[in-house]
Amino acid sequence: MHCAACVARVDRALAAAPGVELATVNLATRQAKVKFNPRLTSPAALAQVITEAGYEVEGTSREQRAPRSPAAEVEEFRRRFLLALALSLPVWLSMIPPVAQAAGLSHRAMAFVLLIFTTPVMFYSGASFFSGAWSAARHRSTNMDTLVALGTSAAYFYSAWVTFFPDTVAAAGHEPAVYYDTAVMIITFILLGRWLEARTRGRASEALRRLFALAPPTARVRRGEVEQEVPLAEVAVGDLVVMRPGEKIPVDGVVAEGLSSVDESMLTGESMPVPKEPGAEVWGATLNLRGFLVFKATRVGQDMVLSQIIRLVDEAQTSKAPIERLVDRVAAVFVPVVMALAAATFLAWFLWGPEPYFSRAIISMVAVLIIACPCAMGLATPTAIMVGSGRGAELGILMRGGEPLERGYRLTTVVFDKTGTLTRGAPQVTDVHTWERWSAAQVLAHAAALEEKSEHPLAEAVTHAAKAQNLALPRVDDFQAVPGLGVEAKIDGQAVLLGNLAFLIQQGVASEELIDYQDRLSREGKTAIFLAVGGLPVGVIAAADTLKPRAAQAVAALKAMGLKILLLSGDNKMTAAAVAKSVGIEDVLAEVLPGDKAKKVAELQAAGEVVAMVGDGINDAPALAQADVGIALGTGADVALEAADLTLIRDDLDLIPAAIKLSRQMMRIIRQNLFWAFCYNIVAIPVAAGVFYPIWGWTMNPALAALAMAMSSVSVVTNSLRLRRFRG
Repeated sequence: MHCAACVARVDRALAAAPGVELATVNLATRQAKVKFNPRLTSPAALAQVITEAGYEVEGTSREQRAPRSPAAEVEEFRRRFLLALALSLPVWLSMIPPVAQAAGLSHRAMAFVLLIFTTPVMFYSGASFFSGAWSAARHRSTNMDTLVALGTSAAYFYSAWVTFFPDTVAAAGHEPAVYYDTAVMIITFILLGRWLEARTRGRASEALRRLFALAPPTARVRRGEVEQEVPLAEVAVGDLVVMRPGEKIPVDGVVAEGLSSVDESMLTGESMPVPKEPGAEVWGATLNLRGFLVFKATRVGQDMVLSQIIRLVDEAQTSKAPIERLVDRVAAVFVPVVMALAAATFLAWFLWGPEPYFSRAIISMVAVLIIACPCAMGLATPTAIMVGSGRGAELGILMRGGEPLERGYRLTTVVFDKTGTLTRGAPQVTDVHTWERWSAAQVLAHAAALEEKSEHPLAEAVTHAAKAQNLALPRVDDFQAVPGLGVEAKIDGQAVLLGNLAFLIQQGVASEELIDYQDRLSREGKTAIFLAVGGLPVGVIAAADTLKPRAAQAVAALKAMGLKILLLSGDNKMTAAAVAKSVGIEDVLAEVLPGDKAKKVAELQAAGEVVAMVGDGINDAPALAQADVGIALGTGADVALEAADLTLIRDDLDLIPAAIKLSRQMMRIIRQNLFWAFCYNIVAIPVAAGVFYPIWGWTMNPALAALAMAMSSVSVVTNSLRLRRFRG
C-alpha cells in the first residue's frame, strides 16, 4: 500500500467480506486489524479477499507481533533510486544547451541516446509503479501508482514516438520535442520520496519494536533439585525462576527467596531501583541489579504486564481517529477525480492553449497526474498516532486509540477520585501530641503494643509508624477490645485506654481540650486516636490518608492548561474539603456513593463539559467508562484496565498533565498534517493544470511536481516524528 486510496480500497474489500464485523487498515503500519465471525470466515479467507483486491498479504496472526523492520524495503528503494539517479543525470544534463552542443550529436541522435538512458529508469527503477497500476486496473480500481504510471507513460511514449517518427509530428504542425527528462525526473524524485518515507516510517515504529525486544529469550527454571535454562515460551505458571545479578527478569512473579533491587525504568519509567524481598512482585523485562532472587511465576505469555502494554500500544497504533474518516471519504473518489481533471486539463490546453499546444497539453496533464498523488493524506493521521502512542508508552502513558485522543484534545474538565488517586489509599500517622510529660515515642509505643494484633487500617498505620522508628513495645496484659470504640488493657500494672473520643467520654476521661483536638483534626481531614493511662489522657495520635507525592503540583499543572478541576469522593464533606484544599481544588462533590459517580460525570457532560475522570481503575470503573476520557492509575497487573482510555503504568500523578499534553500535541500534529496535505492538493492541482497561466503565466514542470509530491509525504512523516521529542 502506498496511499490513502490503497487503504480505502482494502478497507472496503474487507468490510464487504462475509462475517466481517469491523476492519481497520493502517497505512503507516501496513496492517489490517479485522474482527470477524469465525463461523463465517477465516484469516485465510480474509487474506484471499485482500489478494483479490490486488494486494499481497505478508502473514496473518492472532498474536502480538513486532512490527516488521523496513530495512529490506529501504534498501530496495535506495538501490532503485541510485540507479535512477545515475541514469537520469545524463538526461538532465542534455537539456542544458552548452552540454548538448558539446556532445556533437544531432537532435535525432541525441533523442535515441536519451531513450537508451530513460528506458531502464522507466521499466526497472519504476517497475513497481507499473505493476501496481496494472494490478489496480485488473481489479477495476485506481491508486497512486495509476497516476504515476499514466503520467510517466504519457511523457515516455510520446517522446519515443517523436524519436522514431519525428516527421509525423512535424507534419501535424508540432515541434518534434522529447520529454525523457520529465519521465526520469518524475520516477527519480518519487523514488527519493519513497526511500526517505520508508526510513522515517521505520523510526516511527521503533518504540513498539523496543518493547518486543525487552523480554529475554530464555529463563533459568528450578524444577525439583535441577536448574535448567528453557525457552521463554516453556515457562509455566508456578515455576520457580532463578535470577542472578545483572539478568533480565523473564516473566511476572512473586519473590520467594532472596533480596535485591530491580531497575523497572524500561517498563514503568521509574528512575530509582525498587527493593525486592520475599512477597514482592516482579515484572518481566525489568532488570535484576545486585542480589540473587528466586521467584514464583504468576503470569506468563500473553498475561504478562509487558504483553498487556504491547497489546495496548499495538491497538493504539492500528486505530483510527474519527478525523481520519474524512480522509477515507476523500480517498475513495480522489484518484478518479484527478484522472478526470487531468483529461480536462489536456483538452483545455489542446483546444485553447498557445503554441505548441499539443506539447503544453501533454506536460500540463502529466503535472496534474503527478502532483495529486494522495500519499501525504494517507500518512497524516496514522504516523502521528504511531509515533505519539509509542512515545507515550516509553513515558508510562498507554492510549487505547484514536477516539480518546480526539476527545482528549477538547477536554474542559478533569474530575479526580480521592482515595487511591490523590491520596495513598491507606491511612498513615501524621501527628502525635502528648500531655503529662509523655514523649511522642512513648505514646506511639503504647498505642502500637495495643494495636499490634488488630487488622484495622488505623491499627496498621500506628504499628507501621512504631516499626519505622524501631520502637520497643511494652508488654500488654488483660487485653480487651470494645467493638466500635477502642481497646483497654494493662501495661506495667496501669489501666490503658486507646480509642476514639466517644470511648474516652464513656470512660469519663474526656475533657474540653480533647474535644477541641477532635474538632481541629476533623477539619484537617484527620482521624484522632486517644491514649489514656491511669485515668488521664496522655496523648493523641492523628492518622490520615495522606496525599501522594506531587498531587498539588499535578493539579496546578492541569489548571495552568486551562482545565476546570473537581474532586469526587464518597468521604464526608469535611474530609473531602480538607484534601481538596491541600491540593488546590475548589469544587468538591462529596458523599457520593461509588455507583453514583458515573451519574455525576454524566451531569457534567449534560452541562456541556468534556470530562476526563481520573481514578484507580477498580472502584471507579463505571465513572471511567462514562467519562469522555477515562484515566486509570495502574500499577502492575492493572495496566490493561478495560474501562480506561488512558492508563498510566506507574502511580505518578505528574503523568496526568503529561498524558493530556501528549494527546493535545498529537492532535495538533494530525491537524497540521491534514491541513498541509489538503492545502497542498488544493493549491498545487490548479497550478499544475495552468489555471493561473492566463493571469500570471504560471505553469508547473512535471519534474518539479514529482519532487513536491515526494517531499509532501516526507514532510508529513517528519512532522509526526517531532512527537519523539515529547517530554511532558
